[in-house]
Amino acid sequence: MRELIENFPIQIKEACEALKNLDSTLHDSEAKEFNPNGVLILGMGGSGIGGAFIASILKETSKIPIQINPDYIIPGWVTNNTLVIACSNSGNTEETLKSAFEAQKRNAKIACVTSGGKLEELAAKEGWPIVKVPAGFPPRSQFAHSFLSLAWTLMRFGVFPNHLYKELEATHLSTKENKQNVEQRAETVADLIEGKTIHLYSDTNAECIVTRWRQQLNENSKLLVNSQAFPELNHNELVGWASGGENDVVIIIRTPEDSKRTQARMDITAEIFQEIGANVVFIDPDGENQMQRIMDLVFLGDFLSLILAERAGVDPVEIDYINRLKDRLSEI
Repeated sequence: MRELIENFPIQIKEACEALKNLDSTLHDSEAKEFNPNGVLILGMGGSGIGGAFIASILKETSKIPIQINPDYIIPGWVTNNTLVIACSNSGNTEETLKSAFEAQKRNAKIACVTSGGKLEELAAKEGWPIVKVPAGFPPRSQFAHSFLSLAWTLMRFGVFPNHLYKELEATHLSTKENKQNVEQRAETVADLIEGKTIHLYSDTNAECIVTRWRQQLNENSKLLVNSQAFPELNHNELVGWASGGENDVVIIIRTPEDSKRTQARMDITAEIFQEIGANVVFIDPDGENQMQRIMDLVFLGDFLSLILAERAGVDPVEIDYINRLKDRLSEI
């Protein structure tokens, strides 16, 4: 896992090159004269997290709704005017396959991001546009491939802006240049949170980032972690902090895209946490634009999860409980 995380900048570059060399004929023919009235992105875990980033990035500017769907069922509004992107690294994720079948029944326009499996077979049979990502790696370690492939697919359909995609392509340079700094920052954060109960907070616009951090800490570090978003947490979870204390540590991720009112909420809420005895760690990303800042925070969170795993002596690749669950489900 260390090598996979360290090679994040290389993975971004490889993903960009693979997409440039992809024959987009099928994508272009499917996108021609198709103007979706909504986008639904199917996907679970590491395969689906890219959809949360897309929805967040385009939330304020998209003229159509963009919704993620980490579930077996799909919303009732999905019709033949809906663009559905099915994302499954293995191609065998049962929730994603079931949702794709349901979208097919409703004659939705469907495209796929996968390494193979049943999803690739279905796409080949039905003539759905597909982007292939590398096979044989933990899905959570392939964020650059899955995220860029999804953004590229949505760009072909006129949903993801070209200028943002170009900025995303260029992040292989900023992440490469900042790699040593990212690892040093991760070590510093690890020193502050190791052995504590971790709470991850951000503005709603950056909730995809704290979700990614939580998922990485869950799977790589084998830690239970709480994640919530401002301002909603101020209307409920804040009161629950009456039972908080010195064993709790709060990480607040801040970005320039945060609401000004939320920034004030973060400062005031942090004072309350500190009065209770919890340590508060503010995380500010590096980067000259939103795409650079997003990839910097992903890189930082991945390194943090790796460092905590190595310090605890746990295998960041192992997911025995998930495999056990899948085995049991296969018997039903």
